[in-house]
Parts: sequence; C-alpha cells; structure tokens
Amino acid sequence: MAGQIEATLFTQKILDRLFLLRIPLLAPVWTILFLGWITGSANVRFGGFLADPAALSVRLWLGTAGFSLIVASIYVVNQIVDIESDRINRKLFLLPQGFVSIRTAWFLAGLCAFGGLTIAVAVIADTALLVIFLLSLLLGALYNLPPVQLKNNPFGGVCASALGHGMLTFLAGWYLAGAQQNAGGIIALASGLLSGLAPTLANAAVYLATTIPDAPGDRLTGKKTFCVAYGEKKTALVAAVLCLGAFAASFFMLHHFWVMAVPTGVSFVFFFLFASATKREYAFKAFKWPVFMLTACVALFAPEYGIVILVIFFASKAYYRWRFNFDYPTLKAK
Repeated sequence: MAGQIEATLFTQKILDRLFLLRIPLLAPVWTILFLGWITGSANVRFGGFLADPAALSVRLWLGTAGFSLIVASIYVVNQIVDIESDRINRKLFLLPQGFVSIRTAWFLAGLCAFGGLTIAVAVIADTALLVIFLLSLLLGALYNLPPVQLKNNPFGGVCASALGHGMLTFLAGWYLAGAQQNAGGIIALASGLLSGLAPTLANAAVYLATTIPDAPGDRLTGKKTFCVAYGEKKTALVAAVLCLGAFAASFFMLHHFWVMAVPTGVSFVFFFLFASATKREYAFKAFKWPVFMLTACVALFAPEYGIVILVIFFASKAYYRWRFNFDYPTLKAK
C-alpha cells in the first residue's frame, strides 16, 4: 500500500513538472511554426506523408522540439512572474498552490532554454534558427522580467506576443522548410517577413481577446494590459481590425496562402460578433476557434501533426481532470 502511494506521488511530481511547461499552449505555437513550413516551400504537398512517405521531415520535427523548449522556458518564467494574478484568476494551479516550487520552476526554465539552444547548435546546426531561438528568449525576457516587463505595457504586451508567437515562430518554420535556399539571404528574409505578416496580426488579435477574461485579476495585481488600460469595447474593436488585417495579409503568403486565409476569414465572424456585443463568451470563441480552424488546415499538410495534437489534447484533459477536477483544455466558452 505504501509503495503504491509513493508511486502515485512520484507520478504526480513528474506530470506536474511536465505540465508546468504548459503543453496545451505549445499547440498553437506548433501550428504557426508548421504554417511557416507549409507556406515557405512549394514542395510541401497536401496529404503530407500519407500521400508521400518521404514527406515526413525529421528536420522539421527536430526544429519543432527545439523551439518548443525555448517557448516552454518562456512560459515557465511567465508563470513565476504572474503567480499572484494567476492565484486571483484561479488559473494555472501548479505554482500558485505550491505543487511545484519556485526554485524548481527556475531550474526547469533554464534547462529548457539550454536544451532548445543545444538542438539549434549541435543537432540542426543552423545559424538562422539559432538567431531566431535567441531572439525569442530575449523577447520572452523583455516581456516577463523587470525593468522592462512589456506584458505590463498596453502596447508592449500586444507587440511582444505578435512578434514572438507570430513572426518569430513563423520564421522558425519558414527556415526549417529551407525557404532561404531558393533565394538570397536578404530576399528570403524579406519574403519571410511579408508572409509572416498575417500570423503576426492574427496573434495580436488573439492576444487582445485573451486579455479580457484576465482583466479582473490583472487590475488587482497592478498589471496594465490593453484591456485594463482601454476597456473591453476598444479591445474588441482593435482585435477585430487586426483579424481583418490578417485576412488581407494572408494573400501575400508565398505558397498555399489559403491555409491562412480560410480560417482567418471565418475567424473574422467571431471577432465581428465579439466587437459588436463584447460578451465574454464571444471573447473565448474569438481566441479558441481560430486556433482550432488553423490547426485543422495545417494538419491537412501534416497528418502526423494532427495526430500529435489529438494526443496532447486528450492527455492534457485527462491530467487536469485527474489532478484538479478541472475541464481543460476545452473549446467551450469559459
């Protein structure tokens, strides 16, 4: 009996540390990275490895693993800094309720950052990717840590999220697709930046929508997000305009532009409703359904990615139900 209890406690500790990396929230990052891979190469085909077994890219998955570790490191630091507001908003229980210590969290953040950079340098050996990984870590530090703490600036938080989750993540996939091999360095970068404009604007819109449910706790802890500074109505209107801009910019993507255009166009309906009514339930729909639709379109080119997402979704749901009796992740408006 004692051995069984010890085994259960050990399993809890391992899973708690794993989910401190915010595994469910890595899925939207992977979606944007895969979008960069899809739109960065004409060789990426509909059906992926199901249509052509040779289409399964080891380089892509290694790069995704490395970038995931970089983002996970940023997520852990964000939870350390936001521990009080998370406690008030009753979210992200692991640090606020003491299931994982702050010291352990800092160790995991450093370990993930080191692991991600090691993959870029020693495994993939790509200078462009290394620069993207380093810029991502730098932006994450500027977003989370004093004295800058962009997350507490109404415009700084939006710009940091757009550049980090949008442009830099997209460019990671873009370079993993070998887009730079088809043109000179400057030309490839310019093309990547133009193609990355749509996911950048889309991420800014989604980020703004997420600040509305968090506004009560943010006010109490002194965080000055866009919603706290300008109110729900203006936040919803700006998010809708950014979503419309993302839809327009998607037509400038180099290849397979419809992968971004279709979900963004449909998403604008949710953002329009959100801006018109400014109801909390529309806010949740505005930042959940666009990610789901884009992920579905991306999976058409990488079916193995769709399988990974489904496993992550149901495994995460089982963990949060078992550990906290909490329904997460979910597509419901809550």
